[in-house]
Amino acid sequence: MKSSVVLLVAVALIAACGGGTAGTQSTPSTPPGPVAKYRNSLPGLNSTGKIDLIQNVIDFAPGAASVVHTHSSPNLATVLQGQITVKIPAGDKQASAGEMLVEPINQPLQAVNAGSGEAMVVVAFTVPHGGKPTLPVAGRPAPASLNKTLYSFTLDSPGVSGPYSLVQQVLDFAPGSQTTKQRVGGPGVITVLQGQVVVNTDGVASTFKAGESFTEMPGQTLQVLNQGSSDLILAATFALPDGVQLTTNI
Repeated sequence: MKSSVVLLVAVALIAACGGGTAGTQSTPSTPPGPVAKYRNSLPGLNSTGKIDLIQNVIDFAPGAASVVHTHSSPNLATVLQGQITVKIPAGDKQASAGEMLVEPINQPLQAVNAGSGEAMVVVAFTVPHGGKPTLPVAGRPAPASLNKTLYSFTLDSPGVSGPYSLVQQVLDFAPGSQTTKQRVGGPGVITVLQGQVVVNTDGVASTFKAGESFTEMPGQTLQVLNQGSSDLILAATFALPDGVQLTTNI
């Protein structure tokens, strides 16, 4: 009789702790979302004609610099690693990892890594359709060590008109993390900096690895997933019309 009582108590404890199978239901956990490492924006822009959205990832070895150049169109950069100094007529500007740089229009300038470690930036431009984001200044000597464009992608004529902002993010996806299904408010270019990403666009899955880029457009049903075993890092720039949310869950 005593052994029967002990057995009944043990069965009751197992059921109370969730160890039983009969009559219990497990609720699937929601996968975690990405972490926004950096987010910067450039408001107050206006499009009156066709534009292209260009995103570059540029590496600066210690002591490396760009050529002296000018920009004729808006630009937004985020420092991914190290520190960058931009030399302009009004005085030098410095930015470290996570900070933004906006280079002035129609002024000669030069970006330099004056530090002892590597530096890297992601920079986006909105240029008139078919235009170039930079123009070297004639007669200026080339730097002894030139910076290097690692990745570049152009989204032709994404259909932006009227007032808008450039919104730039660097997102970190831990293994198994993913976004919800969502739509974006403006066109975007996304570059894989590290890892491999699965992008589900209107039910069609595509895979992109480090150095590759993809686009996201308003009206698409989108989900971004890290199905790998290591961290995934993405750099994304969107041309976001004024008064519109960047993402909307669906």
